Amino acid sequence: MKPHEPDALIPADLTHATLTQRISALVLEQRSPLGWWIAVLVCAGLTLVFVLSLSVLFSVGIGIFGINIPVAWGMPILNTIWWIGIAHAGTLISAVLLLTRQPWRAAINRFAEAMAMFAIICAGLYPIIHLGRPEFFYYLLPYPDTMDLWPQWRSPLVWDFFAIATYLIFTASFLYMSLLPDLASLRDRARGRRAYFYGVLALGWRGSATHWARYERATTILAALATPIVVTVTGIISLDLAVSIVPGYHFTIFPPYFVAGALFSGFSTVALLAVALRSLFKLHDLVTLTHLDYLGRMMLLFALIVSYAYIQEIFVAFYSGEDYYRTVHFDRWTGPYAPAWWSMIVCNVVLTQLLWFRRIRRSPAIMLCLALTSNLGMWLERFQIVFTSTHADYMPSNWDTIWPTAWDWATYFGSLGLFGLLLLIFVKLMPLISIHDMRTLIATHQTPRENGSEQAPREASDHE
Repeated sequence: MKPHEPDALIPADLTHATLTQRISALVLEQRSPLGWWIAVLVCAGLTLVFVLSLSVLFSVGIGIFGINIPVAWGMPILNTIWWIGIAHAGTLISAVLLLTRQPWRAAINRFAEAMAMFAIICAGLYPIIHLGRPEFFYYLLPYPDTMDLWPQWRSPLVWDFFAIATYLIFTASFLYMSLLPDLASLRDRARGRRAYFYGVLALGWRGSATHWARYERATTILAALATPIVVTVTGIISLDLAVSIVPGYHFTIFPPYFVAGALFSGFSTVALLAVALRSLFKLHDLVTLTHLDYLGRMMLLFALIVSYAYIQEIFVAFYSGEDYYRTVHFDRWTGPYAPAWWSMIVCNVVLTQLLWFRRIRRSPAIMLCLALTSNLGMWLERFQIVFTSTHADYMPSNWDTIWPTAWDWATYFGSLGLFGLLLLIFVKLMPLISIHDMRTLIATHQTPRENGSEQAPREASDHE
């Protein structure tokens, strides 16, 4: 893709100085658009619903949720898996694409990292919500106490705690590390209290050769750790189900199946945010149609892997000759939860085939719709795994049809509001697009004369 084309990775006339001024102005100078305020009000209202739901939950108990024997997990565990999946694409864009030197990550990696951070926060809340005694969640911590009580290492709750805690620490570290050069740029342009605020966060960054060398070393190490973390976190979550003997759970392909599904929903969310934020903040020349094209290709790739996993799951159930496993799939196709299964197939398998067409991938409106349907489809996938696998188990006397209650939905939509509110606040306090990564991209695609400076981007001063 040539730089002069209207949908290239960067505009042909973009320089280091204009890029820094434009991105920092979104934080320091420009007033928030009306759409941002409307979104904040909506997300704040949903966050209040989330707080209300938690207040009722902690005062009444988990009986307000639609969980019962035999569906003993329900929406809390379903949403835990869904939120973790959304968080994974942020890590992949930030780290794996960094290691492979993919230039198209520069414009989208910042809000992808923030998405991962806030999604894993929402995911971490749900296992605590699901506990019968949430005030004792610290029992999951391995610490020496007077009663010599240690975690039960065979419990999936303990696995979830360490998986989510590891991912949270990693995403926070990677996000903050990537922000350091940009925080220094904001510090140098801010006035008054803002200068002190960004100055404290910048940790004395001056852009020296020593600082850049340590920055490169630290980001490379974190990026190298990202790949096993992406695989192991979702793999551990999938083992919560796969280690059981329940038909529909006990499936050896679950770890790679869940990883592919997580990346599919994660890239769908990144595409959704890319379309929304580029429209909200008028960033059409920075987050271009080329970026949407690449995101659409990644969505298609992981959608095909997920589709293969669906076929493999059905094949194994019937090839094994196990009546219980066959009954699970017949129930999914014709039972009370059949609409969820068929809707999942439409969203994740049928509609995603549109991404084969370049014109579809480069249409913001269609990409927004496909991102929404893909996330809905992945939520329905987790729904049919958690609900349909347990509502009719080995004991017909236990069979029952369990549906989410109003408090289930209130908690879920409230968590969506919390995620949106955190993200909206972030894009007003921090640069929405990575300034230093875009400078590197400019240096790669343009000559020094076009850059407006003879210096390398990392030697350019932030005091223009």
